[in-house]
Amino acid sequence: MKILFIYPNDYLNIGIASGIATLSAVLKQAGHEVDLFDFTFVKTRQANDSATVEQGIYLPTPYSLADLVAADPAQSLSAALTEKLGRFKPDLIAVSAMTGYLDEVLLLLQTVSLPCPVIVGGVHATISPQDVLQREPVDLVCVGEGEGPLLELCDCLAGGRDYSKIKNLGFKQGKNIHINESRPFVDLNDLPVPDWSLFDQRHLFRPFMGKIYRGSFYVMSRGCPGQCTYCVNGSIREILKNCGHYFRYQSPATTIKQLAFLKKQYGATWFKFADDSIMLFNEDYLEELARGLKPLGIQFGCSVRPETANKRKVQLLKEMGCVAATVGVESGNERIRKKILNRHMSNQQIEKTIVILQEAGIRVSTFNMIGLPGETRKNVFETIALNRGLGVEAVNAYIVYPYPGTAINKKYNINIRDRQGKIIPVEQASNFALSAMPPREVDGLLKTFDLYIKLPKEKWPLIKRAEGSGRQAEKMLATLREQVLASIKR
Repeated sequence: MKILFIYPNDYLNIGIASGIATLSAVLKQAGHEVDLFDFTFVKTRQANDSATVEQGIYLPTPYSLADLVAADPAQSLSAALTEKLGRFKPDLIAVSAMTGYLDEVLLLLQTVSLPCPVIVGGVHATISPQDVLQREPVDLVCVGEGEGPLLELCDCLAGGRDYSKIKNLGFKQGKNIHINESRPFVDLNDLPVPDWSLFDQRHLFRPFMGKIYRGSFYVMSRGCPGQCTYCVNGSIREILKNCGHYFRYQSPATTIKQLAFLKKQYGATWFKFADDSIMLFNEDYLEELARGLKPLGIQFGCSVRPETANKRKVQLLKEMGCVAATVGVESGNERIRKKILNRHMSNQQIEKTIVILQEAGIRVSTFNMIGLPGETRKNVFETIALNRGLGVEAVNAYIVYPYPGTAINKKYNINIRDRQGKIIPVEQASNFALSAMPPREVDGLLKTFDLYIKLPKEKWPLIKRAEGSGRQAEKMLATLREQVLASIKR
């Protein structure tokens, strides 16, 4: 049985997709053939042009990702996929797509001649399986974890057997849609090492503080106990409530063994732990993990929920190789953070956590959101002020997107499709107009957010000009970014 995974992604948005890598390992372990069509390195003319616009401020490295793709030929996604289909001749196409990429990948599949059924998995398929099954050319969906159902489906298709009773599977039968019952969660310790060999090895390009390492994402847990209103975890927990404990994690021994393998096999020494918060693990777990990881000599970055941190946990992270941590700030206004986002930590807790991390020698960045329901420009500058006071090394800001299944989406009854039925792109999130500001103002604050934090206040009138659109605003934006970069180099 030959399975072709399709990974819709932005051009040069590098990082191995952990879900696909694990599914590939499971299928290969069972004797199936697997290949991948990955959007990440398909250099379409449009993608190549947009990739030249970089957001954020980074230290230069001896060579860049752009250098690694300079010799790649330009081609359309349709032509590249047609070539892949003709060469591999799959028996099943498996699409793993987040909400923002669903329309694009399904439209692409309609431009080629498909030789086999199409199954779609991922968060959107779990939250809205009927929505996905109503789209062409989808034949099946996976609701929840995919390792068991995908393997069973492949075995049934290979043997010509009926697959209609496979748990976690949804499918069309004439005009009717069937969603089967869910199965128990998989034991994470039973899963094989993620199959990084499936991916273009340029995904392992990992620049950090002016140096280049090899590595990618790694996940030790699934689920999250949080109920943040901008996240789908609450809805997924409810959908899969009969499957077992929603938040669970593999043993430290499994993590140590797998990371040792990835280091030996791929030369990986820099990992991004993609768990929602590594400090949700208790101290005993982290102590065992530290004992095993310290001899490996790896480095990693992770995400931290401020309310879960303490000095002992931070010390253990440092011992096992943590060099970077992203702390969730979300908003500098405590009322918005608690009432709108359901994030119950104070500014004081955030400040305390960041001080502990910095004292341990861990580089700290923050995760911030703007365009929040009812948010004003004054509120955004409260977030900016908090970040300025924290003295963090980097900031990340995003416009909130009301994904299906999130509490924000439900509360405001938001349809993420436009009048033509197309999903509104993530980069147009301001158009949902959730805040008290016009979309153009939200977009302007997003692109200048880090400048307001890194540059002195006497520069703020210039930054305000850079919020606008047009050639002069873009020229001012570039000039100010150069000033920030120059200060970092010093």
